[in-house]
Amino acid sequence: MKTLVPFLLIVTVIFLLAFMGGIIDSKSQAATHNYEAPVMLTSAARVNTATGTATSTATGSGNEIDLPNAIGVIFELAQTSADNDSTDKLDVYIQTKIGDNWVDVVHFTQIDGNGTDALTYYAKIAANLAQDDFEVGTALTESNVRHLMGRSFRARWVIIDSGDGDASFTFSVTAVPL
Repeated sequence: MKTLVPFLLIVTVIFLLAFMGGIIDSKSQAATHNYEAPVMLTSAARVNTATGTATSTATGSGNEIDLPNAIGVIFELAQTSADNDSTDKLDVYIQTKIGDNWVDVVHFTQIDGNGTDALTYYAKIAANLAQDDFEVGTALTESNVRHLMGRSFRARWVIIDSGDGDASFTFSVTAVPL
């Protein structure tokens, strides 16, 4: 009996290694998701130079990227400059295309124009997580995600200037498909 226990343990370990090797190998689905991390927005200064006494808003969006086989995505927002008035604001969103609609799936933490440099934010969405229903036009509040996986993604931003026309934020957005 004493010699049988080590033998059974060795056989069990060999079986598990062989079984796991059959699941996770170079031909498995997990191995087919070999993407480079596409840059959704290159690092650049984006500005709102509207002048006047009223608060103004400037918006823009990046190019559409295609991630057809991703089962999840980690998004990185890298801010390198926010040298503005503390009342200037930056909102960055990630959108996915569902049918003909671009739907917000990530709303990063709002960035204040208080001169803080070199901040990095991460957000992750995954296809296998549940998502409550919502109306397409409903805004996604800051620091939130929706677990929706379309085929295409893009980044969009909103810069709010407090009225003196000097809002400028330098940032980039990168996607890391899973």
